Amino acid sequence: MLNVFILEDDLVQLQQMKNDVDKIGTDLGIEIESKTFSNISDLKNTLPKPSRSNIFILDLEINGIKNAGLELSKKIRAHDQLASLIFITIHDEFLYRTYKYRVSALDFIAKDYGNIYDELEKDIQQVHKQLQTNNTEKPFTYKDYSNTINVDFMNINYFESNSTNSHSSILNTVNNQQRQLNYNLRDIEKLDNRFFRAHRSYLVNLKQIDHVDPRKGIIYFYNGEECPVSKLHIRKLLGLIA
Repeated sequence: MLNVFILEDDLVQLQQMKNDVDKIGTDLGIEIESKTFSNISDLKNTLPKPSRSNIFILDLEINGIKNAGLELSKKIRAHDQLASLIFITIHDEFLYRTYKYRVSALDFIAKDYGNIYDELEKDIQQVHKQLQTNNTEKPFTYKDYSNTINVDFMNINYFESNSTNSHSSILNTVNNQQRQLNYNLRDIEKLDNRFFRAHRSYLVNLKQIDHVDPRKGIIYFYNGEECPVSKLHIRKLLGLIA
C-alpha cells in the first residue's frame, strides 16, 4: 500500500488532487491511502514512520510564503530518507532550489501544466514499481530456537556486535528498531552473503547505503543512521556501491 500525503492551501485544488490520487490508485490497481493537509503544522505533527511507501505531494507556496513547502521538505527528508517528494507549484524558478536544498525530489509539476493527473500517475506508478522490485529480494532468514524468522531484506540497515555478549549481535532496521540475534557477525556472514563486513563490529546492507565519507570513515544510510567503516575496507566498499 502507498501512503500519500497532500499539502495544498487552496481547498478546491486540495480536493481535486486527492480525487486524482484516489482515481490513479483505482486505475492502476494500487492500494492507496491518501491524506490531505491545508497547513504545514498539521502535516508536521502527523509525519509517518520512514518508508518507501510514503509519497509527499507538496505545494511550494503555502499561505503566501513562496518557499514554505520547500522548507518543510527539508524537515520531511531529515525525518524520512526513504519517502518520495513531489512538488506542485506555479513558480518554475523554484526548480533549481530543490537541488539547492538537496531533498532529492522525485518530480516537479507546474500547476499550469496541461494534465497534472498524467504526471502524478507516472510518478505513483514509478514508486510502486520500485517497491515491487525491492520486494523481490529474498528475506534474511534465521533460527530463533525452534522458530524460523524471516526479515525483509530491504528493512535491514546493518548488524553490530553485541558488546555484552560475544555470541550475539544487534540487527538495526530502517525504521530505527533493534532486535538481538543469537548469532555473531561471523555466523550471519555464513547465513547470508549479501551483507558486507565494513568493520570488525559492523555488517552492512549495501542497498541501504546513501553515501560514504571516506575521510571520516562513516557510512550514512538512507534513514539518517550511520556506522563506521574501517580504512581497510573503504576502497572495496566504494567500489561495490559505485
